[in-house]
Amino acid sequence: MPPFSPQPAIPASAPSRSAFITHIGKYLPGEPIANDEMEQYLGRVGDRPSRVKNRILKSNGIQQRYYALDRQQQTTISNSQMAAAAVRDALAQAQLNPRAIDLLACGTTWPDLLVPGFASMVHGELPELAPLEATSHQGVCCAGVAALKYATSQVQLGHKQKAIAVASELASRLFKHTRFEAETALQAGDSLSFDTEFLRWMLSDGAGACVVSDRPAAHGLSLKVEWIESISHANAHPVCMYAGVEHPETLKSWMDFSSQAAAAQQGAIDLRQNIRLLDKVVQLGVEGWLRLIEAGRVRPDEVDWLLCHYSSHFFRSQIIDLLEKAGCMIPEEKWFTNLYTRGNTGCASIYLMLEELFNSGKLQPGQQIFCFVPESGRFTTAYLMLTVVDGTEPDQAPAWVPSSVQVQSPMVAPAAAPLPSVNSTATSVDLVNAPNPATAPVSSTTPDLAISPEVPASADLTVSAELLRQLMLVWLTFERELRSVPIIQRLYQGNFTLEDYQALLRNLRPQVVDGARWITRAASNMTNFALRSHLITHARDEHRDFQMLERDYVSVGGLLDEILTAEQNIGSEALSAYIFQRASGENPIDLLGSIFVIEGLGNRMAGQWAAQIQQTLALDKTQVSFLTYHGENDEAHTQKLDTFLNADWMTPAIAARIVKTAQTTARLYRLQLEEIDR
Repeated sequence: MPPFSPQPAIPASAPSRSAFITHIGKYLPGEPIANDEMEQYLGRVGDRPSRVKNRILKSNGIQQRYYALDRQQQTTISNSQMAAAAVRDALAQAQLNPRAIDLLACGTTWPDLLVPGFASMVHGELPELAPLEATSHQGVCCAGVAALKYATSQVQLGHKQKAIAVASELASRLFKHTRFEAETALQAGDSLSFDTEFLRWMLSDGAGACVVSDRPAAHGLSLKVEWIESISHANAHPVCMYAGVEHPETLKSWMDFSSQAAAAQQGAIDLRQNIRLLDKVVQLGVEGWLRLIEAGRVRPDEVDWLLCHYSSHFFRSQIIDLLEKAGCMIPEEKWFTNLYTRGNTGCASIYLMLEELFNSGKLQPGQQIFCFVPESGRFTTAYLMLTVVDGTEPDQAPAWVPSSVQVQSPMVAPAAAPLPSVNSTATSVDLVNAPNPATAPVSSTTPDLAISPEVPASADLTVSAELLRQLMLVWLTFERELRSVPIIQRLYQGNFTLEDYQALLRNLRPQVVDGARWITRAASNMTNFALRSHLITHARDEHRDFQMLERDYVSVGGLLDEILTAEQNIGSEALSAYIFQRASGENPIDLLGSIFVIEGLGNRMAGQWAAQIQQTLALDKTQVSFLTYHGENDEAHTQKLDTFLNADWMTPAIAARIVKTAQTTARLYRLQLEEIDR
């Protein structure tokens, strides 16, 4: 064996090279399996047909999938063999000598063996390859992206010339009915846990492989990799999709049971999904998407194809809703997915989507492909930007990529980044040098705040769209950070106590009491008649909300005098002082930012908190009436708010102040909740 020779270091000043996906292969085991055939391959748990299968399939929209199982639940091909088959398909398309490959990067969720690594086993199935670097990337849906990113970066650095990235999943054997027979609960007559049953009708098998080269294919199209980002949020979120533990709260490993049989009896080896957390995975993914837009690395109007790995059709509508509210929706005719015909193949899904689109004949040189891959394992999101190039074209970066943008996580964008300038042939509105409304209030000479004549009419929609996007980013960041506040953490983890609920109500009351007061003061200083009328109506609707809160407090054992005389915490005082200061100024339109955050809490989170508190503490609905009321009624206020955010008098300066006020309100509201535990 020749001695190991490390690659020479690349000087920091050396320009990076380009990397191209030149060919994409696939492997799908057997024939497609329709919905009504699934139990013939997976078997019936407890010899009974599933009671939830049809409901789950209706929600996920999948019509057929592929299994590496036969009808006797025997595995027909291993995971590493499927990966090798996809590699061979890609090499055959490329007409490439296998020994030219100098890197094999492999991703999967559940390899065939615990040891050695998955890449070693895939390499072992490919004797036609030369000795090479082989890396294993284990995770869930983003494992394939991790393999592709490593292969791409090695080519871009000049360490490798031709690499293979492959992702493969063999989920079906995890859901054979025989795997659950040893479980104590099933032997006692219970049904299979829904967190496991859910995945049984979601996941399937398949593999995809990409040839990554330092130059495009000599003939036909290639995909230039502009960048790949992957961000973990595990530091702030619990496990969502997991196996090897009985309960995710304790994280007792299956290896810490007295025996493998004992672990199996407790269901500790089952693959499970906490479906109650899935909407948070979607929100985090969209937040990262918005940050990429903020950094100038994604321009929705320049994206020609969107490949979004949503695990179920159910989540497509959630993604669309968030993007539309943020004003950066990519039209659905540009979306491409094969979820419904190839199933959810985990980390191989994005490869199989790219393979089908790449070989469809629909791509044209110059088109941009944006890929979005959320992973529920413990909250990871990945993004890819690809450009379609022709092999005969010179290699050059797309003109739109800002040269000043550094490759960094989109999650660390400045929290208070200003709105981009709105340019036109007539004028340029520079927000950096725009007057600060805090020191130079918006002119009140025109009661309806007519847009200034030097701002072109075409700028209105641009300003409102940017405003909506930045406010949605403020909201998603706020909601994510709230989950790290101790009292909210306990609520989501099921450790919330009656004392916690009482403390929450005590500390919320001052802000609720002040709410109608500052809204009324803001209305008295507002010169826009429509906005003034809205604020007066809003104050009238909610000026007695605190009485509902007091009744809830007494109903769970609190004393009325106790909540009436409770001292404001530091966060509450800071929040009230800030909002009253803004409300006391002339024409305080920027308080739309405060309303956006506070009403957003009611519309998007109060109902969830009410349900969680009611369930955890076994309370009656009347004991969570304050939160329930706002969860059910604040949507009307947010709809009216959208009208003002899209008003024809919206200017960049007003929008910038609204965003700043929203950011400040969000931070102080979080401080109010943090102070409960101090």
